[in-house]
Amino acid sequence: MSERTSPTTKRPPEREQALRKALQRTRKELAALREILLSVNATADLRTILNRIAQTTTRVMRVNSTSIYLLDHATQRLILKATTGLFPQAVDHSYLNMGEGLTGWAAQHRQVVAVRDAQRDPRFHEIPDTRERSFKSLMAVPLVSQDRVIGAMNVQTYRRHTWTPTEIEFVSLIGEVVAGLLERAMLQEESERKMRELQAVAEVSRAVISPLYLDDTLRVVAEMGARAVNAQRCSVLLLDEATQTYQPRAVWDAETHVPLEPAWALGAMPLTEAQQACLQRGEPVLVARVSGALQNELGEWAARAGVQTLLCVPMQVRERLIGLLNMWARDGRSFGEAQIALCSTLANQIALAIENAHLIGNAAIVREMNHRVKNNLQNVVMLLQMQLHEAEHRPSAKELLQESINRIMTIAAVHDALAQEGLRLVNVKDVLTRVAQLTRANMTRPDLALNVEVCGDALRLSSRAATALALCVNELLQNAIEHAFPGRQQGSIEIRLIDLGGELEVEVRDDGVGISEQLPSSLGLNIVEMLVHEDLRGTFTLRRDAHGTVATIRAPFRLLDVGA
Repeated sequence: MSERTSPTTKRPPEREQALRKALQRTRKELAALREILLSVNATADLRTILNRIAQTTTRVMRVNSTSIYLLDHATQRLILKATTGLFPQAVDHSYLNMGEGLTGWAAQHRQVVAVRDAQRDPRFHEIPDTRERSFKSLMAVPLVSQDRVIGAMNVQTYRRHTWTPTEIEFVSLIGEVVAGLLERAMLQEESERKMRELQAVAEVSRAVISPLYLDDTLRVVAEMGARAVNAQRCSVLLLDEATQTYQPRAVWDAETHVPLEPAWALGAMPLTEAQQACLQRGEPVLVARVSGALQNELGEWAARAGVQTLLCVPMQVRERLIGLLNMWARDGRSFGEAQIALCSTLANQIALAIENAHLIGNAAIVREMNHRVKNNLQNVVMLLQMQLHEAEHRPSAKELLQESINRIMTIAAVHDALAQEGLRLVNVKDVLTRVAQLTRANMTRPDLALNVEVCGDALRLSSRAATALALCVNELLQNAIEHAFPGRQQGSIEIRLIDLGGELEVEVRDDGVGISEQLPSSLGLNIVEMLVHEDLRGTFTLRRDAHGTVATIRAPFRLLDVGA
C-alpha cells in the first residue's frame, strides 16, 4: 500500500512560498514607510526629519549608508543635509553640482540610478572629505515634489551588491513619499527664518529710532542678528580713532564664559589684502575654516572659542568704514546668500544707529550741561548774596573776593570732573582732592606749613550731590585754615570719606586749637548747614576732640546717587 502525505504536513508549493515572501516584504516595507511618516509627523524640525528618514532607510534596506541632498536653487547645488555613513562633519558643507556624480545625474534626469560598481561608472564623482571611496555599490533616486526637483537620496554598501527590482522600487517609493513632506518642512523652515529676519530688522529699527544709549542699541543688534542667522556668536567692533583699532563694543554668544574677541589693529588686520579691499568697498567677507585662514591672534582665539566660520560685514557711514559686524558659526557651514544679505542690512542699520545715537547724545549733552550750568549759576548767586550780607561785618574786599573765587573754583572742579568722566556720576574723592589743593594754595598764610590729605573710599555721586559736598568741604577747610592755627608754623587737616553702607560720612579733622564750648557762627558754617540740610538731606555736626576739631557730614546714599 502506497504511503500518502497528510494535507497538514504537505510542503506548500513554490508559488505559495513566493507569495508569502512577497507579503512579508510588503508588510516590512509598509511598516518602514509608516515609521518614516510617524517620525516626520512627530516633529516640524527639518534636521530631525532628515536624520530619521536616513536612519530608517538604512535599517530597513540593510545598507551601510543613506545620504540625503537638498537642492539650493540659487546655486544649483545639491547640499548634503543628512547621512548615516559619510563623515558627519560633511553635513551642510559638502555638495554636488546639479548633474554631477551619480546622485546629481539622478536629480537632473529625474531617474533612478542603481550601480553595482559605482566607482567604475563614468558618472561617478567622489566628494572630498566624506569617506565615500569606502563604498562600492550605489543607488540614487531623485526627490521630486509637484514636478519640482527638491533634492536626491542615495543608499550605498561596502560590498558589491546587485540591486533587485524590488529594492529599486522600494527606494523609489520612499523618495516619492518623503519628497512632498520634505518640501513642506523646507517651506516652514524658510518661513520661520524669514520671520526671524523680519523680527531682527524690526528690533534693530526700533533701536535705531529710540533714544537709547549706543551700547544698549548695539547689544540688541548683536543678539537679534545672531538669532536671525543662527550664528553661534555676534560681535560689533567699532573703530577707535585714538588707537587705530576695531574694538569689540557689543557681543552676544550662545554660551557663557567665552573669551572676548581680540581687537583688530588697522596696521595688522587678520585678513588678506584682497579681503581688506572688499571691506573697504563695502562688501562682506566670508572666511571658512578660520583657524587656518585668519592671521595674527584671531585664528588662535577662534580655535579656543570653538568657531569655524566668519562672516565679516563692514559698517559704513558716508562711505567711511567705522566698524565691523562679525558673525561666527561653530559647525564650519557657509552662510547662505540670504543670510549674508540680512547681515548687510543689519550692518547698515547699525551704522545708522551709531549716527543717530551720536546725534541724540550730543543733544542730550547740550541739554544736560545747560541744566547744570543754570543750577550752579544759581548756587553762585546764592553764595554771593550771602557774602553780601556778611560784608557789613567784613571790611576786607580782597578777603571777600578770595573766598568767592574759591567757591566758584570749587564748582568748576566738579564741572571739570564731569567733562572727564561723563555726565552721570562723579568720583567725589578726586573732586575733593582738587578742592583741597585749591583752597590750601589760595587761603593758607605764607608762614604756615599746612598739610592737607584726602583719604578713604573712592565714592561716586551725582553732580548735584558732588557740588554740594565740595562746597561744604571748601567752607570747612577755609574755616579751619583761618581759625585753627593762630600763631603756629605748621598744621594738618585730614578729609576722610567713609562708606557706611547706605550712608556717606565725610570728616574734616584738624589738629588745631579746637573750637570753643559755644559753637561759633559764621558765613561758612551757615553755608555748610544749608547745603547739608537742603541739598544732601543729611546732618552736620561740629565738635572738639583731644587733637583739635572734627566736622562731620552724614547723608543717605539713596539721595546722593540720583538727580542732576
